[in-house]
Amino acid sequence: MTECAGEVKRDDAKVNPDPRNLGAGGLGAGGLGAGLTALAAVIVIAGIAARFVTRSDLWLDEALTVNIARLPLTQIAPWLRHDGAPPLFYWILHYWTSWFGTSDAAVRSLSGVFGVLCLPLAYLCGKRVGGRNTAWLCVVLLAVNPFAVHFATETRMYALEIFLVFAGVLATRTALIAPTVFRLAIVAMISAALVWTHYWCVSLVFGAGVVVVTVAWRTRGAARRAAVRVSAAIALGAATFALWLPAFFYQSAHTGTPWATPQLPPIPVARTILEFSGGDHSEGWLLVYVAVALLVVGLFGHATGRGTIEIDFRSHSSVVGEAIVGAIGLVLGSTVAYVGGSGFQPRYAAAVLPLFVIVLARGVSLLPGAKAQIGVLVIIVISGAAGIARNVTENRSQTGEVATAIAQSAHRGDLVVYCPDQLGPATHRLLSRATTVPLTEVAYPSRSNVQLIDWVDYVARLDRVTPEQVARATLRRVAARSTIFVVTSPGYITHAQRCDAYVAALADIGNRRARPLVVPNPETFEHAGVVALTVRPNR
Repeated sequence: MTECAGEVKRDDAKVNPDPRNLGAGGLGAGGLGAGLTALAAVIVIAGIAARFVTRSDLWLDEALTVNIARLPLTQIAPWLRHDGAPPLFYWILHYWTSWFGTSDAAVRSLSGVFGVLCLPLAYLCGKRVGGRNTAWLCVVLLAVNPFAVHFATETRMYALEIFLVFAGVLATRTALIAPTVFRLAIVAMISAALVWTHYWCVSLVFGAGVVVVTVAWRTRGAARRAAVRVSAAIALGAATFALWLPAFFYQSAHTGTPWATPQLPPIPVARTILEFSGGDHSEGWLLVYVAVALLVVGLFGHATGRGTIEIDFRSHSSVVGEAIVGAIGLVLGSTVAYVGGSGFQPRYAAAVLPLFVIVLARGVSLLPGAKAQIGVLVIIVISGAAGIARNVTENRSQTGEVATAIAQSAHRGDLVVYCPDQLGPATHRLLSRATTVPLTEVAYPSRSNVQLIDWVDYVARLDRVTPEQVARATLRRVAARSTIFVVTSPGYITHAQRCDAYVAALADIGNRRARPLVVPNPETFEHAGVVALTVRPNR
């Protein structure tokens, strides 16, 4: 993910020609000082600890991921045809939970480990592109990045993606210098692992291939031979995805993202930069402007040696390869998603984060003098700390409240209905721990397996029945005096007014009184509530 070793070395000389950028005046090891060194160490240690701490319950995607991973190993890939992801992370999590259990801390610790392993890789990547100064900046910026911390505390594949991309940057740059068989094999394995982890990584690996092929086209001699071999290794790793293509085509035809609407590509690009900067919060909006400016400096800036920065859009910086790969991955992924009718969430672009951090670190390293660099870092660290504190203290889901309310009111034979069924995995996980009362649980419209979500032809299956029909079927399966608990939430576009109509039909047809036990709080990421329907004495 670079131009070639020779060009990097020449550019490094342009990056830091003034000793103030590295030695006595900059943030390099020679000028950091004992106090700042200790402070940087504290920040990094705090960032490591934050990757294992959150009070949140598991929300839908996490609980569903764990449930799929706990299937017999041979059933994981077949079931994912009903979902929308490749299987690598689920296979890894399958073994991880076999060794460490399925508690919230255990299942999330896998992502936490990947999150911590990213830090030394960030140092090595930063050192490759700009020396020790950029290396330490990469570590600090990654340590306090709220996006990286958030997904290190989620049992999803995004921390693994970030880890693999950092490893890919390092492996590719190393192989371009000396393409030994071992190094090329590492590049191929990382490329394969990426495309088997998340579909958006396919765009990123394609971008890496484009950059390395361009290097081969523009160079001669040993540099060209190295680039040709590296591009072949990337292609070989990506080619393994052919084994998963039948499942991918089935998912594309039958699953997708029915819960979201497609967005024009500029929107995902802008949302991703905002999310990498801290998200849709005050500190995120503050930092996004700083981040965009530093990205421009990191990509096009050069230190003049006179305490100023020269912005030259024609010259190539040491991070141009990483920037191009990130841009291709983000733009191409957004475009394919839009054309294919798929929705977008910023987490899908997690694989771009390492490239964002690397370019950002170079931008900070070019600021003239230690005071300017420290000032910018203070802003970034404080903003990051606010986002991290939110991640530690906030609960992402109301399903804990819902499970507690049901457990306090339920009796043997009562029925729990999840409408939409997307609330089932997380709520069931907590409800099964909160009560020993035998309850029947079903997912609207009629599924008895509430721990998994079948996305195949999802909306079409919902359209086959009306809420009134489902209500009549529900009433036939519950005893006359039993309570029906409907776990529901507004805002799910797949269900529109279905769940409200379903509750109203249960109340009307079944002569039942609807009483809300928990009201959905829109401030919570996964907001959910529960309505108890008990028999009225008379109509």
